[in-house]
Amino acid sequence: MTPAYRVTKESNKIEFLSGQTPGLQLTASYTLENYGATVLPFIDVALPNAARYGIKDLLIKVDGHPVTAPPASEGRQAGQAAKFRIPFDPGWNPKQRRDVVIEYTFSAPEGSQARVGVDAVSFYLISPGWLPALQAPNYGLSSLPADTDRSIYSVQIPVDFLVLSSGKPRGRRKNQGMLEYRFEWRKGDLKPYIVAGRYVATSSKRREGGAIFWTSDPLKEDPAVAEQQIASVANILQKNFGPLGKSDLVVHSVESSSPHAAGSDEPMATPFPAGVLVNSQALALGINSPKFSKLVASGLAHSWFPDMNPLPDSLIGIDAGLPEYADIVVEEALDGQAMRRQLVFKYLKQYREACSEAVEKPLISATLQDPVEQRRIVLAKAPLFFIALEDAYGEEPVRRALTQIRSLLRGQEVTYPDIRAALEGVTNKDLAAMFRTWVYNAGIPAEFQEKYQNAEAGKN
Repeated sequence: MTPAYRVTKESNKIEFLSGQTPGLQLTASYTLENYGATVLPFIDVALPNAARYGIKDLLIKVDGHPVTAPPASEGRQAGQAAKFRIPFDPGWNPKQRRDVVIEYTFSAPEGSQARVGVDAVSFYLISPGWLPALQAPNYGLSSLPADTDRSIYSVQIPVDFLVLSSGKPRGRRKNQGMLEYRFEWRKGDLKPYIVAGRYVATSSKRREGGAIFWTSDPLKEDPAVAEQQIASVANILQKNFGPLGKSDLVVHSVESSSPHAAGSDEPMATPFPAGVLVNSQALALGINSPKFSKLVASGLAHSWFPDMNPLPDSLIGIDAGLPEYADIVVEEALDGQAMRRQLVFKYLKQYREACSEAVEKPLISATLQDPVEQRRIVLAKAPLFFIALEDAYGEEPVRRALTQIRSLLRGQEVTYPDIRAALEGVTNKDLAAMFRTWVYNAGIPAEFQEKYQNAEAGKN
């Protein structure tokens, strides 16, 4: 029997640490059961990359006793997790349970590209990389440990902070001058995330399926129009690609003062599962301005099809294509077929310009380590692949297939074989030729380019 273990109980506590350098402390607690037939001398755990997340004060306990966990891998590349080996002495016998606790503090170092931000008045954790990841036993046929059906997330924050988290609220209590919020996460809920800070909540209508603003200072503008527009975009995405979670979505537009959210002086809307983080430059546009509305709409499209925080050598075609395609779907619903054609023409133009500067690689083999000139080609071509699928098989089947994929994978990485299998199941057609042309070969078919070449003028 293959060595294997499961998680029978899990809880995670995140505590905000104030001070000259604000940070967060994570305590992850697991009860594990060895249900294989092999004594396990150790298990491995992947922790966030130390340089990227500013990991400090690592402490690992087994059955209440601190253990020394040596590195199991280098994990020094940007964005790559570092693996540590948790020893069992004596060995972990079959049918036996062990309690494992992993603690560390972390922050958002200057220059970090992680989707984590911490400052004196707020923090956000919107990347799966901030949590420990238990690894499969070190045997060829072993699988990842089976997760528990539910887990508890406790978030300890100052009493004047607001907090958003995946899972269902399970109450709050005072703890050492702080407030501790509890959330129950179950399979099928949105991927674990936390957004918290000292905010003013503003909403013209507090109702299910609406929108709300969290800002450092009270809004000067009436949010009613902006809320309606944001809620409309969310409804379009839900209609075409299914709901984000089990309950009606209230979209949150949350101001972030963290430099990692801003990234530059440009207005930005960084997606998270229940909304977008907007920087000060975005808010300066005015929440009722068309530019702000477009920015948030694009951010929400990425909420439905989030970046998977891939390693440097990961493929990028799907990650680039799906959110941009969702953005086209939203724009089409708001402004009609003419807008769809204009956006297709825009990507075609970008593709041609990028191809003049680099040699194109097929979508299936493009990675984040490729030169930026080659990546520009992929970023332009990937959304057009989904437009080509719509043209060949219809909008409804393509979007229904993507809805099925989102429902099945629940935030896991989407691959081209996943999309092909879902589309063939919906259309009852063999898509081998389509994928060979668009995914496994370079170039865009001449007939597709000709169809949209006059789109800028509103012709087709």
